[in-house]
Amino acid sequence: MSYPLVHALFCFLLLLPFSTVAQTNGTVDVGASITAGDNSTTPWLSASQDFAFGFKQLQDNNLFLLSIWYYKIPDQTIVWYANEGVPVSAGSKVGITAGKGLVLSDPQGRELWSSAPILNQVAYGSMNDTGSFVLVGGGSFNIWESFKYPTDTLLPMQIMESGGVLFSRQSEKNFSRGRFQLRLLKDGNLVLNTRDLVTNLSYDAYYWSNTYDGVNITNRGYQVIFNETGYIFVLTGSKQRVVLGPTTGLPSGDYYYRATLNFDGVLTLYYHPKTENANPKTWTPLWSEPDNICVDIRASQGRGACGFNSICTIDDYKRPNCSCPEGYSLLDPNDKYRDCKPNFPLRCEEDDHKGSNGDLYDLLVLIDTDWPLSDYEELKPFSEEMCRNSCLHDCFCAAAILRGDSCWKKKLPLSNGRKDSVVNGKAFMKTGALKTD
Repeated sequence: MSYPLVHALFCFLLLLPFSTVAQTNGTVDVGASITAGDNSTTPWLSASQDFAFGFKQLQDNNLFLLSIWYYKIPDQTIVWYANEGVPVSAGSKVGITAGKGLVLSDPQGRELWSSAPILNQVAYGSMNDTGSFVLVGGGSFNIWESFKYPTDTLLPMQIMESGGVLFSRQSEKNFSRGRFQLRLLKDGNLVLNTRDLVTNLSYDAYYWSNTYDGVNITNRGYQVIFNETGYIFVLTGSKQRVVLGPTTGLPSGDYYYRATLNFDGVLTLYYHPKTENANPKTWTPLWSEPDNICVDIRASQGRGACGFNSICTIDDYKRPNCSCPEGYSLLDPNDKYRDCKPNFPLRCEEDDHKGSNGDLYDLLVLIDTDWPLSDYEELKPFSEEMCRNSCLHDCFCAAAILRGDSCWKKKLPLSNGRKDSVVNGKAFMKTGALKTD
């Protein structure tokens, strides 16, 4: 090759955007930046190009999420995100600084999020092939890494320490923190629970790993480890492994794995082929907990798997479906997993002006349906006729459940609604009477 040609090639490489050159080995220098919506800047890729760090455009074309995603597969699944999942507008920028590390700012330059505080100066950043973005200080020590701050997903080689937590999304497309948590408690148990969105108060667990020992603290779990072969286990202080599942049967071959706390509260381990010619070309569930979230949530507070006054049924993939009973409708028509409201007045003042509540209400019969823990009165022994009439003529009664010869009367809002054969009962739900001319 002649000298002029070599010189021209060298000059061409110097003119390439910095972000493109940095992709070759995953490292990113201090001072590098990416701008949302700017096609001249590219995401920072890992050396294998399995993962990308940058701005992922959402369904709303004007919104972008600072995130890490699988780069090679068609749906480019997001596995980590900054700023608690709050998206930013076009023109926002993320850069690496020596003092704060990663800094996210809006188009006006106002800081929205950063990886600070960090203890040392940043030498460079790196998008690792494990899916973790790390900031490296002097002496090649990692001083910050995204694996230490998980969002809704764990990846192979990732470890959750005692006190660690995953938050579900609010919905499939809304990455803000949702109602469900996976937590490794200080007592050693790994639990799934619902929470209050405003106060972050955690409600009763609906799954636990049974890695608590009140006598011998060395038997308590202190780490959740997702190893490179796709197995997830709780490691105890005595170095015992409590495998969460599956214990056998992981597919052989070249696959990506991820464990995600889905927006509906189900923790699922998925796999996806790495090669383009392999099948299936989607994420396939391998294992999930709990088996039936509709009936496993029995918290005395909170909504349950679905919203208030809603009914939960489980599908073939152990995921919940939520629906409003007849006479009720969604408070948010765009989110079937939220609360339902009655489409008729349910108050005692209305009843006082009627000689019979039969003029105001009908009773909808629902088999194997219940809203546990919404009871305010139990009547026993009671027949079906007595149970129906008692609810119909009680202005506080929204529904009544007949099981055997017991009648439980329920008040609004109804929580933990479920339809399942384990209920083994009959519900009489008050609805507005049909008007006739």
